[in-house]
Amino acid sequence: MRILLIQPAGCLPAWPTRPRAVEPMGLLYVAGAFRDAGADVEIIDMALGFGDLEKAFLKLSSGYYDMVGIALASQAVLWNGLAMAWDIKNTAPGTPIFTGGVFATLNAQWLLEATPAIDCVVLGEGEAFAQQIVLEKGNYRKIDSACYRDKPAMDQAPFFAPFSSGCNVRPDRRLLPRVLARGETPSIVATRGCGGGCSFCCISKYSGSRWRGRNALDVVQELKELYERFGTLQFHLIDDNLFGHTPSARDWIRQFLSALESTDLQFSFKTTCRLDDLDTDLIPDIKRAGFKLLKIGVETFSQATQKKYSKRIKRSEASSILKILEQKEIDVSLGLIMFDPWCTVDDLHENMAFLDEQPKIWGRHLLRSELKAYRGTRVENLIEKEGLSMNRTIMGTQWQFRSSRTKAVFKKFDQFLKSNVLGIEWKIYNVQKAALSKNLKPEVPASFLEMLKLSWIKLFKDALTGESVSDKTMNYLQLLNNETDRYVKKSEVIE
Repeated sequence: MRILLIQPAGCLPAWPTRPRAVEPMGLLYVAGAFRDAGADVEIIDMALGFGDLEKAFLKLSSGYYDMVGIALASQAVLWNGLAMAWDIKNTAPGTPIFTGGVFATLNAQWLLEATPAIDCVVLGEGEAFAQQIVLEKGNYRKIDSACYRDKPAMDQAPFFAPFSSGCNVRPDRRLLPRVLARGETPSIVATRGCGGGCSFCCISKYSGSRWRGRNALDVVQELKELYERFGTLQFHLIDDNLFGHTPSARDWIRQFLSALESTDLQFSFKTTCRLDDLDTDLIPDIKRAGFKLLKIGVETFSQATQKKYSKRIKRSEASSILKILEQKEIDVSLGLIMFDPWCTVDDLHENMAFLDEQPKIWGRHLLRSELKAYRGTRVENLIEKEGLSMNRTIMGTQWQFRSSRTKAVFKKFDQFLKSNVLGIEWKIYNVQKAALSKNLKPEVPASFLEMLKLSWIKLFKDALTGESVSDKTMNYLQLLNNETDRYVKKSEVIE
């Protein structure tokens, strides 16, 4: 079989963040499964500028490909992905198009109803689909994890790969040289699922509610293979919760650390975990193993909202664990949901006080973070039940604040940001995007980023305490604007 797999580009964000060059691992695992099943696979990544789209459409017009797959992992790529599906179907009406990913799994029925160009949606993880569709010579109606118009998604459950029992598929790595050239690191999937059960999370809808770990020795073997092929020792473990939520998960991380010790290579890692799953006695061991950065979500310290999120962590406990990580020189990137339907102004003050205590471990965009009530999650149903839902769509639920005071703070802060720093954010984004287009690593001086973050903090606190931006903050913003102009001019000279 001849398969074309496409990673659409994301739509331009309303608020720019640092543009990244990353491997689309879901698509690449599917590509690896097709490869192992004997299929000929071509990949086009519109975000990375990889592949020849014009040449691919010439092939499509001649009926060259047996199937086309379009990755729909998130809302960001939805509209570009659907436009691509229509273009392909108009060019090659007889070529079946399938899609998959987290967003596709959560919205399979809608995709089939709204987009006749899409023939089939893969529910859950896609490796088994890829291998079975080759055996069935493209007949997706015989595949358990596929849904189509004669077989509604509501009658099916997502398929989860048997990761713990030996998923030996290696992801396709043809995009990695381009990612490395842009200053990023290879992605590794060591575990799948989380098991934490947060009410706002959609992981269980895609990867199941059970945490699953690969054979630890196989993970280390893959690390060695990538070092031998690409010469890199730095890796991003893109797991949902590397340390898991069960005794078996804790046993697995010990096995993984032991397997790392058996090598003579000194790897370095960044990964994601839950703070309450990180045993403090494990911290010295992960430090020795090369863990440099942990991305950790605490979400909120409002006890009332934590109950709605199905989370339980006290501010004092979080501070204690974070202090140990600081002492061991393991960096942290903190995740927090500043605004949600239930938060009060007192909650905002408490969360901000905690951030003031931990100034080095979070980024400025966290201050405007809002709860995303994804379709099919428990928190979406809770918002609906409590009468806080304003609009429910495939993108999830748009909610309203219960507290009018919180709503006022949010509106002021949003206005302050748009009036004073949004233009600066776009200037930085455009400079970084231009650098990436030339395979250059976009560098922004740390001192400048710190000024920008402090501006966000000042504006947030002004929104909490007053009706307008203070004179002191306005003076600081003038300094920031001057620094922005210098940064942009310097970048233009370098280019």
